[in-house]
Amino acid sequence: MLPKAYLNTRVQVKVTTQPKPGMIATIPVSSEVGNMVLNPVTNLVYFIQNDNGLGVLDATTNKVITTVKTGQMPGNVIINPRTNRIYVSNWLDGSVSIINGLTNKVITTIKVGERCDEIAMNTRTNKIYAASISLSSRNGKLTVINGKTNRIQKQLPFKGRPSTIVADDVTNRIYITNTMNNTVSVLNGSNHTIIKTIKVGRNPVVTPVLSKKSHCLYIPNNLSRYCSILNLGTNNVHNLQLGRLQSDIILNPVTNRIYITSAQIESKGRMYVIDGGTNRVIQSMTVPTFTSMFINPNTNHLYLSVDNENGPDPLTVYQGSSLKRIASLPPVDFTGGVAINPLTNRIYMGADKKIVVIQD
Repeated sequence: MLPKAYLNTRVQVKVTTQPKPGMIATIPVSSEVGNMVLNPVTNLVYFIQNDNGLGVLDATTNKVITTVKTGQMPGNVIINPRTNRIYVSNWLDGSVSIINGLTNKVITTIKVGERCDEIAMNTRTNKIYAASISLSSRNGKLTVINGKTNRIQKQLPFKGRPSTIVADDVTNRIYITNTMNNTVSVLNGSNHTIIKTIKVGRNPVVTPVLSKKSHCLYIPNNLSRYCSILNLGTNNVHNLQLGRLQSDIILNPVTNRIYITSAQIESKGRMYVIDGGTNRVIQSMTVPTFTSMFINPNTNHLYLSVDNENGPDPLTVYQGSSLKRIASLPPVDFTGGVAINPLTNRIYMGADKKIVVIQD
């Protein structure tokens, strides 16, 4: 039994809470910001600047240090942190620009087709995959670039429109959706041959997410009322009923939850939360028209951005598991590009002629 001196003593327990996210900087740039990536080793952010090329932001000083001239109409950017090489797909001239991350200069530009947009890579094998289409036919190509030699290793013809690419760096399988044929093709990254082509829903135009915990690929179907879930072990598809006009998908690889927005073209829609362990919808909530989203896996903070005809709404932050709103930040005219530094929990959001920095 405690001594009498302790019986009436109030013990004060200090409760610490995680600081709320907040905007800490706004960095002006010369044009609208597109796709973004961050190299956590060098702490440099690379961002598409419409026709101006590739901007380079020093995330330590929050200053743009240079703009790299790429091909015509750059669209997407990816990075291999292992080699410090950056790859940019250029739509108008159907090429891929390869940039040295040490000097921020173009090493070479490789012609891959008539028009090139989607690009992905396996950082372990150092292979880059670029999709291109022809304006004069209904066929496209998938080009494999060897990151060591900076040369084309192989080109595969595609009947239809190769639209999105996801590479699994563990199994060395590459998944290519086809919006013309409504399929996903499985490519063997060792010999670059198609293992199987699988039917999915209509218009799989949104880039899928790959859960290594579930060993599944989650494929939104923009014109179907279901998401196609591809089992990566069996290559069998299970369709999960959601809603029409699926427009966005993100994954928290830590909690293994998948978030999909649906029905946001003409009216309010829903955001569905899928448990990657059971592949079932466990939560949903109403979202406004034109909602975009991203998540910080480290903090499990889910960000929802809404841009309507009257301008952007406040940027809302939710707890990713409970969907409880925890913060409301000033409006940002979000253009879709996001880069997150996992070491500092700083988020870089692309906007119209600026980059917004958030400390999460």
